[in-house]
Amino acid sequence: MIQRIQTVYFILVMLLLSALLSGVEIFGFPTAENYFSYSVYGVQRFKDVSLLSKAENIQGSVLFYFVIAFVLFNYYVMMNYKNLKKQYRLARLALLIYLVGLLFVLLVGSLGLLVPGALSIELGWGYYLSIVGLPFSYFAFKGVKKDKEILESLDRLR
Repeated sequence: MIQRIQTVYFILVMLLLSALLSGVEIFGFPTAENYFSYSVYGVQRFKDVSLLSKAENIQGSVLFYFVIAFVLFNYYVMMNYKNLKKQYRLARLALLIYLVGLLFVLLVGSLGLLVPGALSIELGWGYYLSIVGLPFSYFAFKGVKKDKEILESLDRLR
């Protein structure tokens, strides 16, 4: 299982998404008197511009549960290496879910729907971590597809 390259890609996707659970900031929204930070735990308000001040949790987030479920789903896809047809379908579904979830988070964050009246939008490390995981998910899908095609070509030779 570990000798297959898509396993490495699935592990990288799971690690990058798990890093979001540490609470890294995805978006930052400075306003005139406050600073709002959006992470997988929701929107937090800081009274001072420096992030050392005490945070007040404004809004919870469903993103936390989505990230946990998606990491577990990627693990399930990775462990279905014995049934390539099922793994192929699940890897395609994982890529689609990742793409739609990422587009949703980026759309909501970039439009500023989370914090009305924000002066600007600052990108945090969580933004970059989530973007970097998408190509690895695609490469894992392509690796599963390649294994499936190799197995089908061997079945034709028999």
